[in-house]
Amino acid sequence: MAEKAPNLYDTYIIDGIHQAMTPAQLLQECTVEGALPPSAGSGTVADESVDIAPTPFDFHEEDIDAYADAVSRLPRQPFPLPFSAQLTRGRIAKALIDALWMGGHFRLGDLVIKADWRWNDGKIGNLAAFYASVEAAAEYIDALGLRLGEVRVSGSALCAPSFKASTTSEEEAPSEEEDSLIREIPFRTSHPRISRRRACPASIQEETTDWLLYIPFDTCDFRLGGSRLAAATGAHRGTAPEIGDADYFIDSFEVVRELVEDGVVKAGATVLEGGLLHALRGMAQVHGTDVSIGDIRKAYGDELPIRVLFGEVPGVIIQIADIDYDYVDAELLLQDIAYFPLGHPVPGRASVTVLPGDTGGIAGILESLLNTLEGED
Repeated sequence: MAEKAPNLYDTYIIDGIHQAMTPAQLLQECTVEGALPPSAGSGTVADESVDIAPTPFDFHEEDIDAYADAVSRLPRQPFPLPFSAQLTRGRIAKALIDALWMGGHFRLGDLVIKADWRWNDGKIGNLAAFYASVEAAAEYIDALGLRLGEVRVSGSALCAPSFKASTTSEEEAPSEEEDSLIREIPFRTSHPRISRRRACPASIQEETTDWLLYIPFDTCDFRLGGSRLAAATGAHRGTAPEIGDADYFIDSFEVVRELVEDGVVKAGATVLEGGLLHALRGMAQVHGTDVSIGDIRKAYGDELPIRVLFGEVPGVIIQIADIDYDYVDAELLLQDIAYFPLGHPVPGRASVTVLPGDTGGIAGILESLLNTLEGED
């Protein structure tokens, strides 16, 4: 018997405002029929949103390595409730990107998401954050054109939404007419399959002429609210990345997935929790790299290095061969996907060094390409 879901079917009054839909109703439009858990009864929830008082920005560029060490040592942090909506969308994006690296043959539209909200409803602000999380998930998943294949809601000592993506291959096979229609739908295949084995390694490979590229999967700015860096240092940030550009995510996913299936990507990693530098360190298991973030800072209006390195914007780092650079450049720019060359592998040194300032040839590559495009029809 399916576990009943507390608070999913309740009516909510948040900050004195009556919410028109219950969490179950919010999810219904993007959920496979029968995937919602049964009702545990319904009632009325009155709660208030909990805000944080931001602390001054006191991070220093010379302490980047120390911050990265602190982020790496941090155990899995409690879900930052003031940023419930933003972080929920981020975790959905991460679940989809994690699936991107798997073997098999599938596209974004072939994926279905499993959602699990484990929630403590005993404190002021917790259920307001739960409602915000469910609302953000429903809106983002619907905008991505995807569906929830399973929804679970249960009580817990902590608050933590989690998501996992897989293909819809276990669903009923389509009829011939439906199969023909599916072939015409963008971002779907007729017979998707996904493997538990990765299609490419997660660690940097040793070829020194290869390129490491960073590709953000959203157009939002880098911010530190709700980040692992903020948790590790005890800082309270007032804003988190406003993740939510579903169209850009779709285009980014499809281009990179095609590169993965074609064997162009020699190594790849998901960027989200901990930020760009945390992901790079995770890739530096045997071979490391020296990276420049000058391109990223310029593209985002001379953004602060700490935000670029630790802001939790969903994206990927991929390693490609030098011979494939022009091809990858063309594929990404064809879809108006921004990418940033970071540097090259450094064999035998399992560490990441962030180079100070701009570094000659790498800095300005993207800017020159974009300037070229501006003159085209």
